[in-house]
Amino acid sequence: MFEATKDGKDTSNHTSGHLVDEVKKMARNFKADATNTANAAKNDLEGVARETGTHMRAFVDSAEHSLKDAGGTVAVKIRENPIQSTLIALGVGLLAGIIYRR
Repeated sequence: MFEATKDGKDTSNHTSGHLVDEVKKMARNFKADATNTANAAKNDLEGVARETGTHMRAFVDSAEHSLKDAGGTVAVKIRENPIQSTLIALGVGLLAGIIYRR
């Protein structure tokens, strides 16, 4: 367990000290690698979030534009055919009431 050199000195402390230093070095390297990996993942996620936000804004803008167009079209059709529009609204209301009662 203990080794002695030619001059009789114990070398086990030197060897264990070297092992401790190596383990500390490995732990520092592992911590640095883990930090670098976490930072890279964070950067990737931030990029994906930005891109997703951009796509969602474009989708919402497009949907808003489509709804405004549809609303305008409905308003025009109601003005062109007020009686038909009133009867359709009455029919939809009756169906909704029947379904709601059940």
